[in-house]
Amino acid sequence: MRRRGLMRSTFVTLAAGGALFVTMASPAAAAEEVDKGVASGEPSGGTCIVEVAGATGCFKPYGDVIYTRDNSYDAYSVYAKWQNQIRDSSGTWHAYRNGKCTNDRGQGDWAKCDKNFYEASTTNAYGGKGSRIKLTVCVANLGDDHCATTPWLSNDS
Repeated sequence: MRRRGLMRSTFVTLAAGGALFVTMASPAAAAEEVDKGVASGEPSGGTCIVEVAGATGCFKPYGDVIYTRDNSYDAYSVYAKWQNQIRDSSGTWHAYRNGKCTNDRGQGDWAKCDKNFYEASTTNAYGGKGSRIKLTVCVANLGDDHCATTPWLSNDS
């Protein structure tokens, strides 16, 4: 379980006319996390949840691992984009983290990216309980990527 601090930055602007404005950057505005997948075997104990012609993507809640497999000899790499939302104490979902797990290992090879998400049953950075993941698996096809997306999945091990 990751306990990341809320990323907040304050900006002060003095507008013409003397008004002072203070704005807070959203913690959800964090940069996309991009990871190059490392070689792995087929996931055990996880469920492959999305497949598109040429690629398979899996999410293993226990350990928070994202897997991708290149299923085709087409010379295109594959990747999984993921989104993570957490629920605040009033029950509202908020975007929290997002990223990409790349696999350029070639046809038939699995790659994995180890992440560390809040569990759905633990209190998170917004003071609520609830964590969910959405996975989009794609074949990188020179700007015309072919993708498939899962519904939201609860993240509980």
